[in-house]
Amino acid sequence: MEILFEILFPVFGVIALGYAAAKLGWFGEDAEKGVATFVFNFAIPLMLYRTIGTTDLPETPPWGLFASFYGAGLALYGFGFLIARMGFGRDFGGSTVTGMGFAFGNSVLVGLPLVITAYGEAKIVPFLILLSVHGVTFFSVTTILMEVGASDGERGFKAPALRIVKSLARNPVLIGIAAGLASNFSGIGVPGPIESLTRMMQGAVAPSALFIAGAAMVRYGIAGRISQSIFMVSGKLVIFPALVFLLGHEVFGLDALSLQMAVLLAAQPVGVMVFVFASRYSTGQALATTAIFMSTPLSAITLGVLLYLFDVR
Repeated sequence: MEILFEILFPVFGVIALGYAAAKLGWFGEDAEKGVATFVFNFAIPLMLYRTIGTTDLPETPPWGLFASFYGAGLALYGFGFLIARMGFGRDFGGSTVTGMGFAFGNSVLVGLPLVITAYGEAKIVPFLILLSVHGVTFFSVTTILMEVGASDGERGFKAPALRIVKSLARNPVLIGIAAGLASNFSGIGVPGPIESLTRMMQGAVAPSALFIAGAAMVRYGIAGRISQSIFMVSGKLVIFPALVFLLGHEVFGLDALSLQMAVLLAAQPVGVMVFVFASRYSTGQALATTAIFMSTPLSAITLGVLLYLFDVR
């Protein structure tokens, strides 16, 4: 538990700073929107470009590992979207935020340092393989759904295809993903000076996103969308890792280490990027902030249980 505390305390500390700054009137709504724009339009695209462009992707994709994690994740994304739409009466954007919250975890801030500390760097290759396409997968799905909803409101997928394609082509997140994949597959990689620049920008993503998430809690309230947040958090911390374990163990026969890495990644708390997307598209902000706040301390319990069951000392 000491390991978990050391990882979680900085996360809550930055969120608390953002909350206090907004509560004291030192960080207003305009500032919050400005920082969110910086994170979404600049810091995240450059982070994705660098991460994807420099990742050593395997020559033969581990399809069983991918299917176990992303099969479960995308299924739960769709489940969360439909329940939010039909059960909670959310609009297209709010339903998308719910779906993303079910599937996208805090894999870098919490997950990566946790597995490195628990397993050591030499044993976490399966985790890194999954992480290499974690953002690509869920950012792409979320961006497409958000753009579909924004393009044509309630008509959703009936929106004119050309208008959607134009919106996606101008989307900073997808531009960053595409640039990273092009650099990786071409063998060019990320040139030294650009790598240094993008690494510096990448360092701004986590503190900026956490800070504006804390500030947003003042505006939207930590008690916002409690019932829907409980639904989302339960799916993220319990159903997702359980489904990954079932697929990995019973269907795809993963080795023990790969199975543990996939389950631990699935069990991460709701990612801060869920709030960033909610803020970017002005929908579901209260739901995102509440779910992040609730899931992060609760994940200390669920992750601790998993590490105990996996006999990690």
